[in-house]
Amino acid sequence: MSVHEDAGERRARAGRPRDPRLDEAVVAATLQLLAEEGYAQLTVERIAARAGVGKASLYRRWPDRVSIVLEAVSRNPERPSAPDTGSLRGDALTYLRTLVCYRSLHFDAISAISGEALSDERFGDAFRAGMTEPTIAGLRVILERAVERGELPAGTDVALLSSVPPALLLAQRLVAGRHPDEAFAERIVDQFFSPAGELPAPDPVDPDESELP
Repeated sequence: MSVHEDAGERRARAGRPRDPRLDEAVVAATLQLLAEEGYAQLTVERIAARAGVGKASLYRRWPDRVSIVLEAVSRNPERPSAPDTGSLRGDALTYLRTLVCYRSLHFDAISAISGEALSDERFGDAFRAGMTEPTIAGLRVILERAVERGELPAGTDVALLSSVPPALLLAQRLVAGRHPDEAFAERIVDQFFSPAGELPAPDPVDPDESELP
């Protein structure tokens, strides 16, 4: 193939519209395989076979399995976006409840790629860009709105505070050995995202639940 023919083929591929049905099939197949077999056993061939499409169709859209996995997890419709309820507590509670639900639904898949992110530097960089950073970005939007509304001081360290919930959710799973639930999300909001006067009356705390571990 000549250089001109190769360039023409690349332009044809770039101009070809994406089929949403194919994307949905690939996303579903990738999440299923991650949950069933883990990242180590995942291949582009297996994804294509499960999705019922040709391997070439996948390579026209994604360069490798890393790109497929990250898009499958990050573009899933259950993934939360920053709400605007009009208050810091309402925004944070809605966002974290949705985040906890999303991670519970896809726990096996997310666990599989989280482990890989710790051992593979390239995948780790892609994981942070595709998963961790968008989550923190949503929290940053919520906090910046709260500063604009006067619910938080102008000097609030938004970057630091937006990283707290993801860290606590991870610690609950790794350190305490429990899956974070909506009650845990509400504890985070009560502690870090509820301006004075908005905190609900405390419920009696179960001694077994009073500490993070």
